[in-house]
Amino acid sequence: MRFVYFFVLNFYAFIGFSQPNSFEKGKILPEISVNNSSETYALYLPKSFDETVLSAVVFIFDPSGNGVNGMQHFVTSAEKFNYILVASNNTKNGVPYDTNFEITNRLFATIFSTFKIDERQIYAAGFSGGSRLATAIAALTGKIQGVIACGAGLAINKSVTPTQKMFSFIGLVGDEDMNYQEMFNTKTWLDQFSVANELFVYNDTHRWPPSEQIERAFGWLELQAYKKAIRSIDSQFVQSYFETQYKIADSLVIHNKFRAVHEYESIMRNFAPYFEIDATQQKVIAIKKSPEYQQQVAARAAIIQEENDLYEKFSKVYSNDILAAESTDNFQWWRKELHQLNTAITQQANSPRGKMLKRLKYSIFAGAYESSESYVAAKKYKHALYCNQLLVYFNPEKAYWYFRVAQSYAHTNDFKNTIRNLKKAKDLGLPQFERIQQLPLFAKFKQKRRFQKLFEVSEKDK
Repeated sequence: MRFVYFFVLNFYAFIGFSQPNSFEKGKILPEISVNNSSETYALYLPKSFDETVLSAVVFIFDPSGNGVNGMQHFVTSAEKFNYILVASNNTKNGVPYDTNFEITNRLFATIFSTFKIDERQIYAAGFSGGSRLATAIAALTGKIQGVIACGAGLAINKSVTPTQKMFSFIGLVGDEDMNYQEMFNTKTWLDQFSVANELFVYNDTHRWPPSEQIERAFGWLELQAYKKAIRSIDSQFVQSYFETQYKIADSLVIHNKFRAVHEYESIMRNFAPYFEIDATQQKVIAIKKSPEYQQQVAARAAIIQEENDLYEKFSKVYSNDILAAESTDNFQWWRKELHQLNTAITQQANSPRGKMLKRLKYSIFAGAYESSESYVAAKKYKHALYCNQLLVYFNPEKAYWYFRVAQSYAHTNDFKNTIRNLKKAKDLGLPQFERIQQLPLFAKFKQKRRFQKLFEVSEKDK
């Protein structure tokens, strides 16, 4: 509970006590110092920013700690809705929540002492692990008005998940995102706790949503701000946003009736105070009665079940292997299964099942990658080696993954296999390969002729 107190203290201590500043407007500023620390944040002030009045702010959390990477997708919306954007360059995946909370506290203290922030218009947004962090902060503080959750739902730790009407939650997820199912389950969970929420689905993989999807999310938050009397109703915006949402729903009716109904029902929930929605309701009833819709719902349920079954199958083998920190059959099972998986993905392309198989593949890949990072941090290098070897089979033509395997072998002082994988990474065109010889991990090999020869050839090829 100490973080709840600390967060709330920061909000009350600094809101309204801003200092004069001269930051450039209308431009992403990538690295600004956080007070009393070595940390930095990215900043964007909309062109209409006025330092003499209270401003709305969005705190953005990128899972890799790259503030600009996350922020760039929010700029259009910041200009349209007049929000300050702040993105940490230090919070990231793989860091304990307590550490990320401490970093966020220092960021809050800096922002609230630098700008005049409207305490009713403080928002958080994040992608993947950054989304979970944003939701956790909102749940702990009770002072965040809304969360834009991209590609992931709630924090794994249930003690930092929302209860009752704490804030508004808008989820964004691609239909090929590994967390696709999770986002639907999150919506169901939030509905049970009467948390105002919405979910927008679009065609994409697991990455930051494009600007137009972020703008849809901001539009929904704008409607929530009207409902809570935080902002004055802009009838022109309501009409425009309604037409945009209706156009999206209409575009899905022929080929994806399930998603069309999802969008129409969203329209009914969100625009009932402004428009007569009886016609939309009748349209939804008619679609749901159609054989095509019922077939699509049944097919979707079957695909979801297949996804769960396949994930369990892969997870069982992965769990057995990781206990031994090796593949007992030299990855033959994985090679066969991944070949079949890739063939099915190619053959079924953009079909619902093809999209499911892409989600499944990325989910297994991401799990192995995150495990590798955790094992390296714990100095369990044999386990990390297994994970990195597996990642090569997901990306057999990508130089970076052979470099990771070489790192794992270097940790275990296996010079022969370190060189073999470094050479493979070099042959596949690893960028800035010559810099590897300066890495501390490989310093123990610098006097060995085979290691030196790798870089001599590289110099001649420049």
